Amino acid sequence: MPLRLRLKPHEKLVIGNSVIENGPKSTSFLVHSKTTILREKDILTEDDANTPAKRIYYLALLMYLAGTIEESKDLHPTFFELTKQFLEACPSQQVIEIISELGSRILDDDFYGALKNARALIKYEKKVLSQD
Repeated sequence: MPLRLRLKPHEKLVIGNSVIENGPKSTSFLVHSKTTILREKDILTEDDANTPAKRIYYLALLMYLAGTIEESKDLHPTFFELTKQFLEACPSQQVIEIISELGSRILDDDFYGALKNARALIKYEKKVLSQD
């Protein structure tokens, strides 16, 4: 089943190894093959990965862009060390569930799904830090 993407004016996205920028008008198109696709709003730079949860997201993002579990295996030790440290610092049931599912998705080669879990971790971290 094809994926329909709707882009805002001048919105950027990554498809495979290419960065594409939309023109001055909104547009939509279909992607008929399996490939890595990231919208501009989902891209986090290394400089912006300035919290533990964002560093986890950034590594999951790099794994997704690598394409497969085999191609991203050099990132796994750092990823699992960061998630371990996060769990040690914040051992709540919610964090355990998020990180458990995130790790399972990584091991199942579902990096896009892992990004969703990593976003949930960022949201949780932001909520906890705003309570101080």
